[in-house]
Amino acid sequence: MNDTPAVRSEVSLKSEDALVLFKLYEEAAEKTKAQAWSQTTWLLTLNAGIIAFSLDFYANHADTRGALLIECIAAVVGIVLCLFLIYLLHELGRHLSHYWTTSNQIALAYHPLTAFISKEDSEAARAPGCRTPFPKFCRRLQYLTLLFLGAHVGWVCIAIALLAA
Repeated sequence: MNDTPAVRSEVSLKSEDALVLFKLYEEAAEKTKAQAWSQTTWLLTLNAGIIAFSLDFYANHADTRGALLIECIAAVVGIVLCLFLIYLLHELGRHLSHYWTTSNQIALAYHPLTAFISKEDSEAARAPGCRTPFPKFCRRLQYLTLLFLGAHVGWVCIAIALLAA
């Protein structure tokens, strides 16, 4: 995965091939970025709904037999969704980093494309074994997901303490 044929030094690209490949990797990166935002939005909305259900259920049915079991099931579902989202964002971030690294290397191989990458990226891509860093927005979305994870764990601990008392 790190040694894409399009950017190996022994492979020479025609200018139109370089442009097509550069466009392919940039578009793939944009689609992956959009997927990260979309999937995060959906899964965190679902998590918010689970937390809202859990709070409402406790408020209206705290004395119902099996309330603790339902609260725990809701928390486990929320925790699993959060862990899945953290993993998903990690994988999408790795793909984004690969796409950006490859497109930067293609741009270096074909001079007219260097206008589309920053000077810092251009200098970094010249280094052997260079890899674009993990996207900061993916890391921040993972932190946000950790807050939801903490909310699920915290609420179920509070609910257990209140219902067990």
